[in-house]
Amino acid sequence: MVEPISRVLLPFRTVDISLPRDLSEGLHVVRGEDDWAGPPNDRAAVDWQTEMCIVFALGSRPSGGYSALIQWIMADSERVHVVAWEIRPGNCAATRNVTHPFQTVAVPVHPGPVELIKRIADEDCEAAR
Repeated sequence: MVEPISRVLLPFRTVDISLPRDLSEGLHVVRGEDDWAGPPNDRAAVDWQTEMCIVFALGSRPSGGYSALIQWIMADSERVHVVAWEIRPGNCAATRNVTHPFQTVAVPVHPGPVELIKRIADEDCEAAR
C-alpha cells in the first residue's frame, strides 16, 4: 500500500519591502540574504536562518487596479505549493499608469521546489455599491 503524502499549511507573513520594477511575472524564491536583490535595509525583515521569501509578481500591467495576493501556501516532503490570485480591475476605475504589482511573504525554510497555482479574478465595483 502506498502511503499518502502528508501536506501541511505553512504560516506566512507579508514582508513590506521594495523590489526592482523590472521583476518578471511569476514566483521568485529567495532562500538567503546573499540572493536578495532588494534594497539592503529590507534584508533585516527576514530571519534568514529560519525563513525564506516567496515573491508573487504580476510583472508589468497597463494600469492601476491590479493586485497580487497569496492566499495560502502548502508543503509536503517534496515541494511547496503556492495558491495566489491576480486580481484585475474589471469594471472599476483605475489609473492609466503602468504598475508592477507583487506580494512578498516570509515562510519557514523548505528545501524543495516551489510551484505556483495561479487564479485570476476580476474586481466587480458595480456589486460593491
